[in-house]
Amino acid sequence: EHHHLHLSSCHECLQLENSTIESVKFASDDSNSKLEEKNDDHLARGIKRVDIAGKPPNILIYLGSESGKVEFEQMKSVLQECINKDSYTIYQLHEEQVLKDPWIDNSVLLIIATDEPISEENHKKFMKFLSTGGKILGFSSYFTFDGIQIKRKNKMKTVDELVVSKMDSTEVKLNLLVSGCVFEEVVKEDTSKVKTLSRLNNADKDTVIVHLTYGDSGGEAILSQAHLELDINSMDVQTEEDFNLLKISNTKRYEVLKDILVSLGLCCELSEIPVLTPLYLLSSDEEIHLAFLKWLEGNVDAEGLRASSKVSLKFVSSHESKMEITPSLMPVITEIGSFSSEHFSLKTYQHNLQTKKLGKIVLFAEVTTTTMNLLDG
Repeated sequence: EHHHLHLSSCHECLQLENSTIESVKFASDDSNSKLEEKNDDHLARGIKRVDIAGKPPNILIYLGSESGKVEFEQMKSVLQECINKDSYTIYQLHEEQVLKDPWIDNSVLLIIATDEPISEENHKKFMKFLSTGGKILGFSSYFTFDGIQIKRKNKMKTVDELVVSKMDSTEVKLNLLVSGCVFEEVVKEDTSKVKTLSRLNNADKDTVIVHLTYGDSGGEAILSQAHLELDINSMDVQTEEDFNLLKISNTKRYEVLKDILVSLGLCCELSEIPVLTPLYLLSSDEEIHLAFLKWLEGNVDAEGLRASSKVSLKFVSSHESKMEITPSLMPVITEIGSFSSEHFSLKTYQHNLQTKKLGKIVLFAEVTTTTMNLLDG
């Protein structure tokens, strides 16, 4: 029997593909709605939702108009020492993207790390981000709002001792490179939205880190005139004494930075790598299922193995507890009766599937390294 070659632009194929995708979506959504009903159980097991505003886990770093890749990579490296790297993706927000790209609804945290003046247009964008529940972390920038203004005290950056108040109400003393500026609070009626997190350990007790809330959607910002984001090797310090002070405080610097990120809702705990699970060969049509198994008999070896250069599949009738599962060897369970999942409903999938043949056979796994290589070869 000859089969016609269909292109990706073929109208019929696109309709079939969309139908299958929608069916998978319905099957997953149905399971997810049931999972949300168990939210209290999830909290009891210590599972935390990273972002209550529902934003994708993207972190953006804005370095102004002239900063390049080196500064971005340095800051990215420091952040990755603090956050759960498997939970977030870090991008640079370039100057030309601030007003054009739809980053506001697609980021959980914006880091502003430039000593350039913030334009009025950019400031409006940053405030809009806060109004949607976004979080902002400022490092030695001129970005302020709601009665906080910046006052320059030194022409040069200096290494100073700070006293930082942590989330658990304890205090940490450490030496950091400070921009030369401090924060001043303009007298306003509502001062509850501003909280001082750190002061210089000097006679004036100058404020260098503040926490501000904004709007009714959970928007908040922590603004710092101390360079928590810079690794000691990338700091421009004047003396060996300053370098040694920063080196001694380096562990505390990471501790404070991590505490700030956690207070902004980010996950900084290392997550356990989930255990790989077997694949399940599923079908709502018994005739098609049996026909596929018949086809398999002539396409696997005596051990039920279909070898591939990247991922080999071993077809077995049922799951065994001692079964080997690795990124390069995945068992495939062919008996449907043993399948159950919190995240996927075969019945819902079948109900919403509108095709005659496409999508009738499903390979499902709870946890796998990638689906790209499963059918390779």
